[in-house]
Amino acid sequence: MANFAKSIKKIEVEDLKVGLICADRDGNRIRVDRVFRDDQGIGSLSYHFLNDELRVQEGVQERTVEQFLSEGWVMAAAGSAL
Repeated sequence: MANFAKSIKKIEVEDLKVGLICADRDGNRIRVDRVFRDDQGIGSLSYHFLNDELRVQEGVQERTVEQFLSEGWVMAAAGSAL
């Protein structure tokens, strides 16, 4: 279990980049398609859910960065896979 903890980390604001693939605790994976801020500095992002072959599964989802981070998404550490 200790090795698992080293290979997975919770997403933070600085991790949010276009193309990032991350997962929730149920193993649902997404790909971040867009990260942007409006004139007031409020950040939001859009993403697609992916199937097991990492192909787009559903339409675009949009969330504020705050909402997204509160959902507990995780990413693989460098050299690891989800």
